[in-house]
Amino acid sequence: MEIRKARVQGFCFGVAITVKKAEEAIASRNDVTTLGHVVHNPQMVTSLQERGLKNAQSVDDVDAGALFVRAHGLPVEVFETAKSKGLEIIDATCPMVTKIHVQAEKLKADGYKIAVVGDPNHPEVKGTLSHVPGAWCIETVDDVAKLPRASRVGVVVQSTYSRERFMDIVRAMSARYYEVRAVNTICTDTNNRQTEAITLAKQVDVMVVVGGKTSANTKHLAELAEMQGAKAYHIEGPDELQAEWFDGVKIAGLMSGASTPGWLVDAVEKKMESFAPVLV
Repeated sequence: MEIRKARVQGFCFGVAITVKKAEEAIASRNDVTTLGHVVHNPQMVTSLQERGLKNAQSVDDVDAGALFVRAHGLPVEVFETAKSKGLEIIDATCPMVTKIHVQAEKLKADGYKIAVVGDPNHPEVKGTLSHVPGAWCIETVDDVAKLPRASRVGVVVQSTYSRERFMDIVRAMSARYYEVRAVNTICTDTNNRQTEAITLAKQVDVMVVVGGKTSANTKHLAELAEMQGAKAYHIEGPDELQAEWFDGVKIAGLMSGASTPGWLVDAVEKKMESFAPVLV
């Protein structure tokens, strides 16, 4: 069996920055707390917790020390509460997420009704919505028909959203509203991985996608691979691999989500190699 790896593997630059800041913070102090998981990867979350990173459900539960802001960012009101409590804020929001906030605020200042495309329950989307109170949140193209009237609509999108679904939503909104100004805020890394998932899936029989089960960008990669005709398996680590997945398979693909460390992809590759000799 030949294993073909995607060219882009491991952390995206935003997650890499966040993880580095978290490691530096917990190495220098013992009072660092984050709200929710720093990244959507269970192995990385466990590693940081074992080294001292605390986790709280709400800023109300943090009375002292430093509040670590994860890659997805936090709602504006959480920042304000943290400041009022005298907490030190270590802001590791991904620069691509901050860009979405800036673009949404600019569109609102220019007089557009704001629509945020993405999962309303995702922490990144919650943060973006807090920057533009009153904005709509659109999860699927079917939601467009349910929106109220407006003349000028400005659109931004969750950084890890599906490119194809976003374009479908923009087309539907353009048909519904007089003026639509859409800013594609899907991050470059997500876009590149999605493109590579499509290309690689056409070359393989089976695609293994490594990443947290709660990772939106990893889920989309597996979906894209399936759409190209490859059988896709979304796993969090090598222990989930099953030998029967590769029975009769000549070429298997391997790629990862943006929150997956490179060493974990290597471990999955090694386990895949154990199922059958790799053709060189």
